[in-house]
Amino acid sequence: MNIAIIGAGLSSATLCQNLGALGTLTIFEKSRGMGGRMATRQGVDAAWDHGAPCFIARDSGFKQFLQPFLKDQTLTEWHPKMTTLGLNQKPYKRTWFEPHYVGQPTMNQWLKPLFAGHAVETQCDIQSIYGAPGKWYLASVDGVHGPFDWVLSSAPLTQTQALFADFNFDLTARYQAGFTLLCQMTFSPSWDRAVCQDAVVAELILSGRRPGRHHPNTLVVHAQDQWASEQIASEPAMVEQTLRRAAETLLNTDFDSAKLHRWRDASVIEPAASTHWLQPTLQLGACGDWGGTQGAESAFISARALAAAMANKG
Repeated sequence: MNIAIIGAGLSSATLCQNLGALGTLTIFEKSRGMGGRMATRQGVDAAWDHGAPCFIARDSGFKQFLQPFLKDQTLTEWHPKMTTLGLNQKPYKRTWFEPHYVGQPTMNQWLKPLFAGHAVETQCDIQSIYGAPGKWYLASVDGVHGPFDWVLSSAPLTQTQALFADFNFDLTARYQAGFTLLCQMTFSPSWDRAVCQDAVVAELILSGRRPGRHHPNTLVVHAQDQWASEQIASEPAMVEQTLRRAAETLLNTDFDSAKLHRWRDASVIEPAASTHWLQPTLQLGACGDWGGTQGAESAFISARALAAAMANKG
């Protein structure tokens, strides 16, 4: 059986682990690498974790899933020195009450082994699906791929909605938009992560001080949710300038460089009515973080549920 999986994030990796014995899996990813929002941007002598900075695990199955990666240390707990910053306000220390995990040396490093043994087509943007059950074709900007017995989408919800628009895909979710600013600076604060009491800046993370990183002068600036929602349609140059100025003011320093990244679907605010979507007669399915509000954990739970539903479809 040939199965096409669209997207190469955590949901896709979970599908690979659970469905590999069913047949041949081919993964299609529109970006340059795997990981989805577990993303690391590489620069010249610099790197930034510009997507999800970390994640938590509360589901017992997810905790068990993570154990091999914690053991081989491609995944580890993050114990940053944390503070709270605000203009004309005295900083104070913060703490976490449950483990927060990061991949090392990059956020997606621990996911890569899950794709091993499967064909992964990167920089392949799937535009549409056509055909029939057992004989599906995927059309990308570069050509046609197939045929496939099954097509599963773990892509962002808006892309999945477009791909399955003709197949009664009726799930919706509401996302929070986000902006991150990838900076380099010579200033070296005493903290690793700062939660900001500011109208524009939500938090500051010294990316180079995270486990396994070796670029000490790199900083990631995350924008406040409300401000990001208001600015999502604004000119990127204006957003970048405003976010940069606000962060530099908070730190009382000037950045050597700064580059903006926009996430239209940064995090789920209102999840879909179901954790996954399956049409056994059509041999189509979908999963993603849209099934919950816990980010990485929700993506895992959604893919696990889809794989179980496929196994029980008969």
